Amino acid sequence: MNENTQKLTFGALLVAIFGVLLLLNRQTGGMLEETFIFLFPIPMVAFSARYGWKDSLPVFVCTVLISIVCGIFTSAFYAVTQSFIGAVYGSCLHAKRDSNKTMLLVMGLSAVSNLLSSIVLASLFGINLQEDMQMMQTMMRQAIEKAGVKMTAQQMQSIELLLQTDTLLRIFIVSMIFMGVVQGFIVCQLSLLILRRLRFQIQKPAPITSYYPPRWTGIIALIVFVLYGSTMAMPELTGRQEIIRVIGQIATLCAYMYLLCFGFIAILLLLRAYGPGSRLLNVLIALMGFFVFPQLFMILGCVYISTGFHDWVVGKLGERIAREQKYRR
Repeated sequence: MNENTQKLTFGALLVAIFGVLLLLNRQTGGMLEETFIFLFPIPMVAFSARYGWKDSLPVFVCTVLISIVCGIFTSAFYAVTQSFIGAVYGSCLHAKRDSNKTMLLVMGLSAVSNLLSSIVLASLFGINLQEDMQMMQTMMRQAIEKAGVKMTAQQMQSIELLLQTDTLLRIFIVSMIFMGVVQGFIVCQLSLLILRRLRFQIQKPAPITSYYPPRWTGIIALIVFVLYGSTMAMPELTGRQEIIRVIGQIATLCAYMYLLCFGFIAILLLLRAYGPGSRLLNVLIALMGFFVFPQLFMILGCVYISTGFHDWVVGKLGERIAREQKYRR
């Protein structure tokens, strides 16, 4: 079989797999759509990782056409965007780009895709996000009243500022971006796992210790977060001042999530260096702490980024791995 025939056959096979996923999603009424979002990019990742970007374009066009034929509008939008992300990621693997930069690119594209799907599709289907935020505002107020928690006037004022419709909408937008980033990370790791099982010649995934940003970003993120209270306490403004207030609130939410992510990585490394030998147990402990002590994770994230904590904990982890290897021998 010559190379062109093999390329055509492989592309047709992957398009067929992509179509089967769409049909399964349609037949189940979209119940599995949230799961299939992580699977839609993989056929394009496999093809573009083997043949590159130029040869992947015809296959990508076929996935777009089959998405229109076999899927409903929402699933077609998800499928097309995820297929494009898969083509970009696979092309970077084929070109042997830096794994960290490639992952950041995929995470950024996933965040944009998730944001577009949340806002653009909502407007196309006549969903008013402002009305949804007002409904959420009413439900949260009712929950606070039923809880019967006694609060001071200052606390009540802070909660009312937090429950403003515009503030809830900004939180929603930032959460969609964050979920897109997490989705991109999962897609990268899942794609690498499957491709390595299929014996694709790709570089090994970078270890978690290699994801280390510039030290100044931790201090900047902490300073931005400290300004969160001041932006929330600002009265309702108009014009340019209101734009500055909106940007400040979005920036503080992004800084908070940024520090939380690296705080979670720091806890994982600490558990791997000093905790149980089970990685699954370490992840479960870290997740429990993440939801119970988020402020502690945020502070630890700043310490991890902006001090020598990263180098220290990586050194301790290396010592533990060396001891375990010596013990096995």
